Amino acid sequence: MNTKLWNFYKNSEKGKKAIELFNPEVEDLTKGITDLFEYAKQWGVDDNSGTVLWCYDQFAVNFATDGFEEKLQSVTRDVFAEFVENFYVEEADFSDDKEVKYTGRVVAPKEDYRWKANIVDVLSIYLYYNYRFFKPIFNKLRFDIIQQNCDAIGLELPPIPRTKDYKEYLMYYYDICVAFNEFQEANKMTDAEFCACLYDYAPMFVDEKEVSELPKPVNVWLTGASGGDFDILDELGKGDNSGNPSLVWACNERTRRGDIVIIYCLSPRSYIHSIWRARTNGIFNPFDFYHCRVNVCEGIKIPPITSKELKADGYFSQVPIVRKNLQGIKGTEFTAQDYSELLRFVEQKGGDVSVLPKLFEKGKVDFGDIKIEKNVEEKILIPILQKLGYSESDWTRQLSLKAGRNEKAIPDFVFFAKGERHFENAPMLIEAKYDMSLITEQQKAFAQALSYSRMLRSSIMGICDKERIILYKVDKNGSSNRNQPLYENHWETVFSDEIEGAKLKQLIGKDVVKTM
Repeated sequence: MNTKLWNFYKNSEKGKKAIELFNPEVEDLTKGITDLFEYAKQWGVDDNSGTVLWCYDQFAVNFATDGFEEKLQSVTRDVFAEFVENFYVEEADFSDDKEVKYTGRVVAPKEDYRWKANIVDVLSIYLYYNYRFFKPIFNKLRFDIIQQNCDAIGLELPPIPRTKDYKEYLMYYYDICVAFNEFQEANKMTDAEFCACLYDYAPMFVDEKEVSELPKPVNVWLTGASGGDFDILDELGKGDNSGNPSLVWACNERTRRGDIVIIYCLSPRSYIHSIWRARTNGIFNPFDFYHCRVNVCEGIKIPPITSKELKADGYFSQVPIVRKNLQGIKGTEFTAQDYSELLRFVEQKGGDVSVLPKLFEKGKVDFGDIKIEKNVEEKILIPILQKLGYSESDWTRQLSLKAGRNEKAIPDFVFFAKGERHFENAPMLIEAKYDMSLITEQQKAFAQALSYSRMLRSSIMGICDKERIILYKVDKNGSSNRNQPLYENHWETVFSDEIEGAKLKQLIGKDVVKTM
């Protein structure tokens, strides 16, 4: 957190306006909430101001008599857990402008934590205007944006829990608020100043420029569309909506930017509709009904291929997801052979396969048995470093760094470290893991490497596992955009493709890094 820049922003017209916008002690609550949601439209947030105002009134009625109003003034994790267990959402009738009537139909029961987690944006704004501890969560479908804003200002979020218990995701909101409040207190901010810092100041340090060329796809995913999605899909081909940021689909969390995404329309349509490219990595969102989503682009409509036709086909009748009647397709992986057979199907039905994305075939490289993190280091990372011109004297493994009074941070590979022991600087570091296939594991590795890079004032940091390597640029303020890596590819591609190997050498070859 650069205090000089923050103070400059805080005293600027832009800063003053944002701080006033987030003031939780507004005289006109309706106007305050409405203005907030109008401002939030720039992030693609829907206008839920009416829903927030309804919940504001309804929650106040629900909990004033239950003692929560007093308890939440000095909230603890146990108190919030009790709150989470008891709150519910009741449907409201807005047909009469003069009076809001409640129908008695509960749309999010006390015991339905999945639905309650899904309204964390509404809940958080209600709590923000009532109790000092809580902070608003905007753009809940793009939690990655909140993460990158936190990265930009040096605010470390707690790890996202891995569980099927949605109550834990509601409790994660409490844990986020703890981290927010600690950062706020450390930087002597008011509630409004913190929110302005997170949502208005931090984005100025995030490089949002669009990368026009997508990387080559390495995976293919099948996902489903239903209901209201059909209207959006029906517009495909009628105009240029290929880059529409609202096209966000449920996906597999291992989806990577550039991957191929196949859209299957669920019942009553029951057919494969179009083929897209992933514009972002899979976004794991603790507050989303489906948890993981991907932003897609470059959609191409194909001749409809029905579930009946797939089940009658000699090849697809044996594909597991087809045998399951295409149920539960929220990011099912297609093999290279599956995709090749799908293109065959498209061509048979008169479609033009020349315009469809081609799956990049990886080279076959035998790394031997990779069972632990040390195997990744010894059998994959070190051999590629040697190909890039390094010798063992050029890096330090398990370098001890001072982190606090007694703690020591220990990055795996630090290159060309210089300076006093425990306080060295280094232009590059690489953190190795065994498996980052789960997006939460990749996020943990990113956060760990970023903390090391700040201590070492590194310009480049890398994370890798048994499957791939990802490199990130780190700016002078210690910020890095987790959603725009400098380089990412599978090890098999790096080792087998001379062009990719040369590209990696241009980025982090010994001669390049040594002169940083």
